[in-house]
Amino acid sequence: MGQKHLQLAQRVQIETLLKEGRNLSFIANVLGYSRATITKEIQRTTLHATMERKVSTRISWRMYKALEGQALADQKQRLKKKAPTKLTPRREKLVKEYIMKHKWSPEQIANGPLRIGVSFKTIYNWVNHKRIKGLDYWALRDKGKRQRYHKRALSWSERKSLYLKKEDQKRATHQYSIDYRPSVIENRHRFGHWELDGVESRQSSYLLLTFVERFSRYAVSMVVKDKSAYTISQAISKFCKRYEGCVDSVTCDRGSEFIALQTRQVLDQHGVKYYFAHAYSPYERGTNKNFNKLLREYYPKKTDFAQISQSELNENVMSINRRPMRTHRYRSRLQAFKRHCQYRRIVVEKLFLKPV
Repeated sequence: MGQKHLQLAQRVQIETLLKEGRNLSFIANVLGYSRATITKEIQRTTLHATMERKVSTRISWRMYKALEGQALADQKQRLKKKAPTKLTPRREKLVKEYIMKHKWSPEQIANGPLRIGVSFKTIYNWVNHKRIKGLDYWALRDKGKRQRYHKRALSWSERKSLYLKKEDQKRATHQYSIDYRPSVIENRHRFGHWELDGVESRQSSYLLLTFVERFSRYAVSMVVKDKSAYTISQAISKFCKRYEGCVDSVTCDRGSEFIALQTRQVLDQHGVKYYFAHAYSPYERGTNKNFNKLLREYYPKKTDFAQISQSELNENVMSINRRPMRTHRYRSRLQAFKRHCQYRRIVVEKLFLKPV
């Protein structure tokens, strides 16, 4: 066999021999290449002529031009040359650190304060194709698959009929139903309205009580030893004192610890209105559910919350609060919360320096 790639001189020989009427086997023997190599070369160069003029294959062979064949080969070589990669050592280090350590998403890395200089789609490609050593799609929040749970929002009449069918509903859940929550809270047009939920542990009675402000998405979490009305009411009282002036209302589910008279009395004492979501309707508290999902990255389902200190929990929650969000034009929850605290003339330093 001869050279690996055909050169211009060999292409000129092919053109000359074809005009002389030589067959492909003869040309291949003369040039020292396989018959398949010669066939592909001729077909590639004369393909457009065959299609445009609708001539037979043997006639199209005589249309072969050595210069056209060389031009196509040169173009193919140029396309094979790889463009300089955008994955510099600095970007590789930042992407790996902020995904593995800080739990940021590729979109937060690309559009947030890091100024990394590439799109989030590029970062996803790096991760999915394992371009970064020690990092693959399993490190992403949704393991590379974004799961969307589409829930149809019920109308007011549908919600009410749903409530009326349950004979065992308490008067409080009807009197303070989410149906009566003002539209400014529903549409997130006003600061100071929170969602409340509990993240339970299967290993012990301890749970994480989570509060998320609907407008800024700023989150607070507390470790409590059980879900009794007394323990929950004490934790809520502590939260209301700490964030006095920032808490106008709380929306929670219909758990017995939240419906309890003691819990509602604590909220009344602090001048906080409360609303109860419908049963089996987690989408009505989507802000809180989304935060709980982020918190589970630090504390998987088999975690024993009895082994978690409040200081450790504060650090992890603040890490989430510092992540950039598309909702805030890639500013963080913390920045949005501080800004609205300043509008209300609340001394923010006291809020963020003291432990919960």
